[in-house]
Amino acid sequence: MTGGGLRYDRLLVYGRDEWLTSVGDPAAPTLLFLPPLFEEMNRTRALLLQTMRALAADDWRCALPDLPGTGESETALEAVEWRHWRDAAIAAAAAVRARAVVSLRGGCLLDDLGLPAWRLAPVTGAALVRDLERTGLVGASGGGYAPSEGLIEALRAAVSVGERVRTARLASDPAPADVQFDASPLWRRSEPQGSPPLAAAIAADVAAWAC
Repeated sequence: MTGGGLRYDRLLVYGRDEWLTSVGDPAAPTLLFLPPLFEEMNRTRALLLQTMRALAADDWRCALPDLPGTGESETALEAVEWRHWRDAAIAAAAAVRARAVVSLRGGCLLDDLGLPAWRLAPVTGAALVRDLERTGLVGASGGGYAPSEGLIEALRAAVSVGERVRTARLASDPAPADVQFDASPLWRRSEPQGSPPLAAAIAADVAAWAC
C-alpha cells in the first residue's frame, strides 16, 4: 500500500502484523529508523518523515516500524514487554536488510542491532520514565499511557550501547557529541511539529556518514 510517496507494509512480530512505513527506491541501500518512545514519538513523527523523504531524494531507502503498542499498532500497550520492542527492531532490520540504523531519543535504546548507528539526542530509559511520571502520562494519575510495570522497569534500566556510533545532539545539549544542530527539541513541544531545516541537516549528516 502506498500514499504520498510513502509505502506501508506489514511486519510480522510475535504472530501479529505491525506497520512498516518506507520511502525511497526499494533497490536502494536501506536505513532503518527507530523512533522515540511514547509521546515523543508522536511529537517527532513529522520530523522523521521529513528526514526520510530528504534521504530518499539522495538515493536512500528509509524504513520506519511501528513498534508493538505504538503508532498504528493494534497490539495493546499494556501487553507489551521490552523484549517485544527489541525483537521488533531486530525483525525490521532483517526484513529491510538495513545497512545502518538512525535512531532518536528512546529509539537509541533499541538500536544495538550489530549495525552502525546514528543517534540524535540519546537518552537513558530512567530519564524517559522520569519525564513520563513528571508529566502524568503514566502512573497513578496518568492518563496518556498504560504500560505494564514490567515494561516500565525494563525501560528504567535501559541504556544505549554499541560501538559503531555517531552521536548528534542539539546545540543546547552540553553532553558529548560528534555533531550539533542549532534547533529546538521538537520532542518537548506541546503539539507535533516538523522542521524542514533540521530534517535537511540530519539527512545531510546521515548520508555523509553512511556512505
